[in-house]
Amino acid sequence: MSTKFREAVKRDHNAIQSLLERTKLPTEAVDSGAAAFYVGESDGIIVGAAGFEFYGNDALLRSVAVEPSAQRRGLGSEIVDFMVDLARQKKLRNVVLLTETAKGFFAKKNFQVIDRSSVENEAMKQSPEFTYACPKSAVCMILGLR
Repeated sequence: MSTKFREAVKRDHNAIQSLLERTKLPTEAVDSGAAAFYVGESDGIIVGAAGFEFYGNDALLRSVAVEPSAQRRGLGSEIVDFMVDLARQKKLRNVVLLTETAKGFFAKKNFQVIDRSSVENEAMKQSPEFTYACPKSAVCMILGLR
């Protein structure tokens, strides 16, 4: 399966919303404009998605999702690599995420577990993702880019 990655456009929002629902991830940022979404597309079908919320020199990675029928083929890894490359192109300092289920996956991508309270970006700590979308039990991870 050959996957092309691109920034999502408005017509992609229903497909992204549906994908996030099927993979049990928060959907509120899709239409609110809180996050910039990017998609992986294969033969014209969206098979993966991820979003960034930008807070100054840092980005909050959220909603990394792979179509269930396309899982276990490395697509999740490709999406994360695409997003990290994008963050580097944008000269960001850190990529931060919260996860309840994928700590091991992100550790393999060089993200480090940190205490949620040690995130230095105050605006990010006030985001919906930090304040109510992800429970306090979610693991906070960071990837330093500089």
